[in-house]
Amino acid sequence: MELACSNCQTSYRIADEKVPAGGARANCPCCGHLIIIPGSGVMDRSGSPLMGPSGADYGQTMAYDFSEVDQSQTEISTFLEKISGQEPFLAEGVALYLRDIQTGRTYPLPGAQTTVGRSGSDINVDDPEVSRRHCLVRIFGDQAVVVDLESTNGTHVRGRKVQTTGIGFSEQFTIGNTTLQLMKKGAE
Repeated sequence: MELACSNCQTSYRIADEKVPAGGARANCPCCGHLIIIPGSGVMDRSGSPLMGPSGADYGQTMAYDFSEVDQSQTEISTFLEKISGQEPFLAEGVALYLRDIQTGRTYPLPGAQTTVGRSGSDINVDDPEVSRRHCLVRIFGDQAVVVDLESTNGTHVRGRKVQTTGIGFSEQFTIGNTTLQLMKKGAE
C-alpha cells in the first residue's frame, strides 16, 4: 500500500500484511504528522484501498518501523537532504529579517543560523506561548529552513505543525501566538 503524509508530502510504502483490516493511525517519521492508514481489507473494484466510513476503526494507533519502508523523495525531503551536510550561509550583500505580522516589529537576522524564542535566543519575542528556545531559522543562500527545537506548542508553516521544513522569503510561520514573516531587506 502506498500513502503520503499530508504535511510534508513524504511517500511511504507499507506491506499490506502489516496493516490491520480495520485501518490504523501512525505518525510520520519526517514531521510527526498523524497519518491515517486505511484498512487493508477494504478495497474498491480497482484493488485500491477505500477511504471513508466503511466500518474502519482508526482507533488503533500503530508504531510502524518506517526504516523498513521504502521512502520516496519529495521536493522538500530532497532539499533537506541536499543541505544536510552544508553549513548555513548568507548570500553576499543580502540582509534578512523577521517581521512580526501582528505588531509590525522587525528583527534583523544576526547570521545564517538564528534561534528564535521567548528568552535566551538570538531573537526574543514577547509571547508567553513561545518556548524559551522555540525554533531555528537556517539560511542557505537563497533558501531557508525552519527547525522546531522541541518547543511546547510547535512551529507551524502553511497551517501545519512541522519539525523541519523549507520556507521561501516573504513566507510566514507561526510560533505560539506570534506569526513571523521571513523578509529580505528592501523586499517589503
